[in-house]
Amino acid sequence: MRSSRRFRSQAVPLRTAGMTILFILAMSSTVFAGETPRVGILGDVRVDKGEVYSDDLVCIGGTATVEGKVEGDVVVIGGKLNFSGEAEDVVAVGTRAKISSGSVINGDLVHVMGSLEKDPDVTVQGQAIDVGSHLPPNIRRLLSHGLLGLIVVFRLISLILSLVLLLILSLLAPDRIERMSEALEPRWPASLGVGLVGYLVFIVLAVILAITLIGIPLAMILGLGVWILGLMGIAAIMALLGRRVGLGTGLIGPEPSLIACVLVGFLVIALVRFIPVVGELAWLVLSVLGLGLALVTKAGSPAAAGTAS
Repeated sequence: MRSSRRFRSQAVPLRTAGMTILFILAMSSTVFAGETPRVGILGDVRVDKGEVYSDDLVCIGGTATVEGKVEGDVVVIGGKLNFSGEAEDVVAVGTRAKISSGSVINGDLVHVMGSLEKDPDVTVQGQAIDVGSHLPPNIRRLLSHGLLGLIVVFRLISLILSLVLLLILSLLAPDRIERMSEALEPRWPASLGVGLVGYLVFIVLAVILAITLIGIPLAMILGLGVWILGLMGIAAIMALLGRRVGLGTGLIGPEPSLIACVLVGFLVIALVRFIPVVGELAWLVLSVLGLGLALVTKAGSPAAAGTAS
C-alpha cells in the first residue's frame, strides 16, 4: 500500500508535466506556425510512396513512416522513424530511427539519443549529426547504478526535454528566432535588464493572482507564456552560440541551418550544465537573458528587428 501511494504521488507531477508540454505544443503551433503541419501525438503518421506532402511532419510518441516526399521537415520525438523517402531536415530525438537505402535528405540529419540505423547509400545534402546512439557499455552502467547515475539520468532527462522544446520552437518560428539571434549582440545589456524586471513582475503578478481561486488559471497561463517566451530567447542565444562555435570548429558548414546551429549551441550549454553550481547559475542567467531578449524584440517581430537595426 505504501509503495502504491508513493507511485501515485510521483505519477501526478509526471501527468501534469505531460499535459503542460502538450498544451505548450498546441499554443505554439497556433501562434507561430504559418501552415498547420501534420502532427501525431501518441499516434502514428505516414507519407505513402508516391505521396507528396507540402508541410512539416511531426510525430511524438508514435511511429512515423515516410516512403514518399515531404517538402518540409520530419521531426520524431520519443518514437520510431522508418524513413525511405525524401525530406528537408530530419530530426530524431530519443527515437529508434531507420534510414533506408535510397533515402534523400536535402538538409540536415540530426539524431539525439536512441538508436540510428542508416544504410550507406543514403543521400544527406547537409550535416549528419549523431549524438549518443551508441554509448559505451561502461557509460550505460554508470547511468543505471548509484547516486551519480541517478543525478546524470535526471539531468539528461531535463536536457532532452529542453532540447525537444527548443527544436520544436525553432521549427515553428524559425524567422522570429533568427531575428532575435541577430539582435542579441547589440541588445544584450537591455535584454538582461528587461529579463530581470520581467521575472520580478511575473512573480508579483503570479502571487497576486494565486491569492484567489479564480486567478490561479490566469497565473498558470501567464507562467506558460513566460516559459515559451524564455525558451524562444534561449533558442536564439543558442543559435548565435552554435553558429560561432560550429563555424570556428568546422562542425557545421558555411551556411548552416537554424536547427544545426541551435543543436551545436545546446551541446555547449549542456556540457556546462553538468558542472555543479556553475551549470545552474549559467542556466539561470541564460533564462533571464532569453526572456529579456524575447521581450525587447517582441518575440522577433519584423517591426522590432527593423528598429534594432
